[in-house]
Amino acid sequence: MQKIYDFTNENVGAFKSLFDFSNARVLTVLGSGDQYFTSLLNGAKNIEVFDYNIVTWYYFLLKFISIKYLSYEDFYQMFITDNLDNLKIYNKILPYLPEDCIWFFNQLSLLKRKFSSIKTNNTLFLSSLKNNNLKIPYLNKEKYYELQDILKHIDIPVFYNCNLLDLKNLISNEFDILILSNIYHYLDFNVSDYHEFLNKFNIPNILALYTWGMNSKEQKEFYQNGFAITKIPSVISGYDYIVSLNKR
Repeated sequence: MQKIYDFTNENVGAFKSLFDFSNARVLTVLGSGDQYFTSLLNGAKNIEVFDYNIVTWYYFLLKFISIKYLSYEDFYQMFITDNLDNLKIYNKILPYLPEDCIWFFNQLSLLKRKFSSIKTNNTLFLSSLKNNNLKIPYLNKEKYYELQDILKHIDIPVFYNCNLLDLKNLISNEFDILILSNIYHYLDFNVSDYHEFLNKFNIPNILALYTWGMNSKEQKEFYQNGFAITKIPSVISGYDYIVSLNKR
């Protein structure tokens, strides 16, 4: 079982300054689900998600239903204070969870594994969560209830259980924005190859890379291949970099 991040370590709150999400159709890596939830808060009208790690999907379903039905205090208690291991709160949302999500967490229980066992160690980031209301918008109480109201009126999104290399052959809808997080770091591509690969997607605005460090040589390679680079405040400290590709 591949472990997951329960919250993103990206400043997803900065995305709205780079892309116009208003009524946008968005395709995003799933991960913690925070790119999805932030896109909704930014005004996206249709979002589909993909990830090669199936555990991200079961965790996303748990988070989606939790935000939809739990109070902010119960959500915070379960996902942050109790590290997912609060069965009393879990039982509150159990009647609303999809069957495949229930099956997955039942399997953990049968194996006598805590729900928190699906998570990777995120201690450094978790210690700073209280200061990240703008960087992960729905951790702000007002934004949480705004997101909850949105979730009450939409269905669970389409999910593609695949890697990026196979994604183009699976999607059939048109999109305005593609969000790829740090996937580039796991691909056997140089910058030129990556640019050529991304051009195969008929998507005009692409967040091609979110990275926590970039030297001058790397920046030069991306600039020379038609990418833009934006420096943004980091979730923890200092600055991160967003590499984007705008085809219009």
